[in-house]
Amino acid sequence: MSEAPTGKELPVINEDALQAIVEMFGDDDPEAIVELLDTFLSESAIQVRTMQTSLASGDMESLHRMAHSLKSSSATFGAGRLSSQCAQLERLAKDGCQGDCEAVVHQIVAEHDQACIVLRDLRTAYAQ
Repeated sequence: MSEAPTGKELPVINEDALQAIVEMFGDDDPEAIVELLDTFLSESAIQVRTMQTSLASGDMESLHRMAHSLKSSSATFGAGRLSSQCAQLERLAKDGCQGDCEAVVHQIVAEHDQACIVLRDLRTAYAQ
């Protein structure tokens, strides 16, 4: 039996997860897919900014909550690496950031940027 991939071995976006969303709505409703992608893109950007301000202000409860929320939504959209990093931050924030939360938040920002590039391209394809 093979081991589960670590965060670095995962693609930026897992095409199978995205395909599951498309199948849920059907190819005949691209507007719903575009709306769903728009919601993720805007909400996830807010969550990432909130993580940054929560870390800067020492608000571990908010940091934990945002990491948990983004972990789930990014997994839904196939952003496995982003989800994995959010899970790591969620654990660190729960323990009061005894580890290097700042480095993990920086990784989340970079990975979020990469995921959004791919998802915006997908959004463009469905918006046509």
